[in-house]
Amino acid sequence: MQRNPQQEAMSKMLRFQMIYMVISFGSLIVITDATLRSYIGTYLGYVLMPAVGFNYQYPLLTIVLVGVVIGLITSIPRYFFTDWLKMGKMQNRMRAFNKVMSAAYKNQQRDKIQKLQKMRMDMSMEQTSLSMNTMKPLMVFTIFTLLLIAWLYYFLDQLAYQVIAFPWDFEINVATAHIWLMPYWIMVYFFAIMVFGYLTTMIIKIFDFTYKVRKIERSLEHADYN
Repeated sequence: MQRNPQQEAMSKMLRFQMIYMVISFGSLIVITDATLRSYIGTYLGYVLMPAVGFNYQYPLLTIVLVGVVIGLITSIPRYFFTDWLKMGKMQNRMRAFNKVMSAAYKNQQRDKIQKLQKMRMDMSMEQTSLSMNTMKPLMVFTIFTLLLIAWLYYFLDQLAYQVIAFPWDFEINVATAHIWLMPYWIMVYFFAIMVFGYLTTMIIKIFDFTYKVRKIERSLEHADYN
């Protein structure tokens, strides 16, 4: 018996979620197991210490640079695996749909609301499928990110003096300080990822879209309209 497209999309989404859960569970094991972190940190240290370790002299700079590296590594493939035109069309459809849905609720058009709710489910599946196709290739980089976090844990454990200065506080124990349940250094690390990842995506988008627009303009200039 052949499944309809919606059932097929649901099946793919469930498989994707299962794989993501396995990766998340593996991440939790690596982060919480000090012995495993030590093994990973030791072997990665042969490469990372000469590059960004600075012989434990500048731990804050090390944390920021690792975040910058991850931001660059993840944002570049994310950009090229994302269908920006399709995403833009989807966002415009959702805005138009929400206006129609709001008007239907306001005018109490029950039959129209039922039809729109079915359309919303189909659009939601399409949006999920688009996001899933973007995220699939990035799972490899998720594992790489996990390894770098494990190395940072190991790096901070090896610091001879763990109290360092941040711009807003000159005496923070980088290994033990927390913001709520999140270690302080992880907040700095993720902030560096978000900032540099966003900037990298914007720069690539500007150059890529400029190139595509100029390519279209050149093709129009040389087009034969006779």
